[in-house]
Amino acid sequence: MEVLGPIIGIALVVFIALFISIFVIEEGVRRGMRKARAEERAELADMEAFENDEEHVD
Repeated sequence: MEVLGPIIGIALVVFIALFISIFVIEEGVRRGMRKARAEERAELADMEAFENDEEHVD
């Protein structure tokens, strides 16, 4: 029974560390997705501006 205390403690620490790392990874994925969407919007705006320029030239 004396061995059970440290094992539970270590398991608890590992569980908390995994739980925190999941949230950190999830937040990183969210930031990456937001950045990708912002880049995509900027690219679409550039293409739209270029198309508008072409229409004025013709």
